[in-house]
Order: sequence, then C-alpha cells, then structure tokens
Amino acid sequence: MPDMVAPSKPAPGATFIPAEDWSTLNRGDAVWVHEDGWGYDNGVVDEVSGDHRMLWIILEQGGRRLICGNDPLEVWAV
Repeated sequence: MPDMVAPSKPAPGATFIPAEDWSTLNRGDAVWVHEDGWGYDNGVVDEVSGDHRMLWIILEQGGRRLICGNDPLEVWAV
C-alpha cells in the first residue's frame, strides 16, 4: 500500500476562512489546513466548537486533528 501524501494545495475554488468565520463551516465540509514548514493536510470538518474557535478535522491521511483559532495556520474550504 503506498504512503499517503498530503496535497500540495487546496482544491480549485477554495477560499481562505479566517478563524472568526469558522462558524460558517459545518460537519462534513471539505477543508485544507496549511501550516508553514509542513504544507497542507486535508479532510472534513467533524466538529466546530460552541464558540467556533476550535475545529476537529477528520484527516484524509488518517486520524483526527484539533485546531484552534490562535494556531499559526490557515484553513481553506470550498
């Protein structure tokens, strides 16, 4: 089985979603998370916190990731 490789960029038409707008995301939305020095992870939104400043992402490469609004990263969605 080949190793999974994170995509090098978001899907065409994806837009940057700042943390203050994460409330527009819903469970099942496709997202790409960019972190300098790492590149992109992609997956789908699993949960949005009540204050909309934290997201749980189910990663396509496997596992889940919790991201916080003050983390030094970018979230992109279609």
